[in-house]
Amino acid sequence: MESFRNSPASKAAIFSFVSLLLIALFMLIWHTANFFLLVFGGILFSVLVSSLAYFLSHKTKIRYTISLLLVLVLLVGILGGTFWLLAPTVSEQAEELSKSLPQAFQNLKESLSQTSWGKQLLAGMPQKPGKFLSSHKDILGQLTGIFSSTLSVLANVVIVLITGIYLAANPGSYKKGFVQLFTPRYRHRLSQVLDQCYDTLSNWLLSRFISMVVVGVATGVGLALLGIPLPIVLAIIAAFLNFIPNLGPYLALIPALPLAYLQGSDQALYVFLLYMCIQTIEGYVLTPMLDKKLVSMPPALLLFGQVLLGILVGITGILLASPIIAVLLVLIKELYIKDYLEKRAGPGEA
Repeated sequence: MESFRNSPASKAAIFSFVSLLLIALFMLIWHTANFFLLVFGGILFSVLVSSLAYFLSHKTKIRYTISLLLVLVLLVGILGGTFWLLAPTVSEQAEELSKSLPQAFQNLKESLSQTSWGKQLLAGMPQKPGKFLSSHKDILGQLTGIFSSTLSVLANVVIVLITGIYLAANPGSYKKGFVQLFTPRYRHRLSQVLDQCYDTLSNWLLSRFISMVVVGVATGVGLALLGIPLPIVLAIIAAFLNFIPNLGPYLALIPALPLAYLQGSDQALYVFLLYMCIQTIEGYVLTPMLDKKLVSMPPALLLFGQVLLGILVGITGILLASPIIAVLLVLIKELYIKDYLEKRAGPGEA
């Protein structure tokens, strides 16, 4: 029996079994990636509200559950108050944006058609986008798709919010239950690593919030000084898209440049320079400063992760790529490098 266990056939069978198991696990995660991303989104929201509740409880000495309730009420109040104050202006500017963008894109298209490289660029684009709306059936199909997509997004948001509130209501019990799935010798260390993951997500959220506020304010002020229409809406778009590192600031340019081009090619150039300047300051000054104090993440690794998750699961993967990679870096550093590689290294290798 012992000879069979050490035989090449036995090792080959074990290797094949483990390989098939890993492939099956990868396929399972791939096909249920949206579920895991929703769970992670709920965890991220729970970290947000629980960290605020812990901070409030520490400063005011009131119970955590009461602090959590106050935080939730405060968040709803802030969002509701902001919506009530800005809704008329944002609604008016958003309506104007929807009317101005088609003409802005048309003007940009006409300008591009006057250059050789612009003609080559336009050659690969649909010349008659209206043909997709040539029948009532097409219109009905598109409206149905938009409606179902909107319902799906709203359902996912509700699931994330409810999951986050449940997790934040009693985070200790969920952490304890997860740790108990492992043998007693690993529980204390795993609890420490989970605490580090929590701190990393909390710091990441703080870093993103500060960055979003700075980018939103700078964009709004800059666009207003340049005389670009709809500065509030464009600033809000830039702030929210800045939640996506690397890619978000460039996506914010898509509605801004055509609107600026309506004011003239010089204005479009100024807007482009404004966005690039803000992105440069945010990427090379603000973010490194925050990373040094809060959370550090290699930009190239983050970009690769965004591309990979974007290919696998779409926009949700791009949105959550940054915090997922931040947690993975903690797990790799603590569990693999420190607890496995460094402990297995000999005296001469350490």
